[in-house]
Amino acid sequence: MAKESKKELILQVAIANFSKFGYENTNLDLIAKECAITKPAIYYHYKDKATLYQAVICSQFSKLAHIIEENTLEGDATNKLHNYIDTFGSFLISNPTFNAIFAREIASGGSTLPIPCVTFLARTLARLIQILEEGVEEGIFEKENPFMIQMMIVTTLTSYNTTKPLREKVLLVLEEKSKLPEVEFADIIDSLSKKIIKGLLC
Repeated sequence: MAKESKKELILQVAIANFSKFGYENTNLDLIAKECAITKPAIYYHYKDKATLYQAVICSQFSKLAHIIEENTLEGDATNKLHNYIDTFGSFLISNPTFNAIFAREIASGGSTLPIPCVTFLARTLARLIQILEEGVEEGIFEKENPFMIQMMIVTTLTSYNTTKPLREKVLLVLEEKSKLPEVEFADIIDSLSKKIIKGLLC
């Protein structure tokens, strides 16, 4: 197996393990076993678990920041904000393991989030700030705290995408199930976008 393909395999197995067990409970021995390699083979590419975690999660945050910046260039502030939320949600749909890791980091206050990843996360917030400021300048949006809007987007989307098992348990004991239908994640993204934009309009 080529070195690069082995390195990629380690990343793929690692993100699945970090997603399932969290940073603290992820075991490099298990990752090595699932990759059918030795533990020293992991250390050849990544000096420790922290370095591996950084490689796994920072690559995802980097992709997210880049895609958001690319997809929010056209239209007025309303279009850009919709595209921002849609891109964020679509990325979580396409990367469920990252979604689970991100949700864990939010719940823990970013306790194991590497500093380089924070830099990429800050880029997404910076883009949101620009969009909101454009909206205020265009007379479309009321002035609002960007961090609050970001948290509404991030926590709603990561939570909805990771709490399906819990919602299913609730539905098992809920008498009036028809009042709480399961909604597709794509529809949640669209609904959230409409509600946030509506709340910001002048």
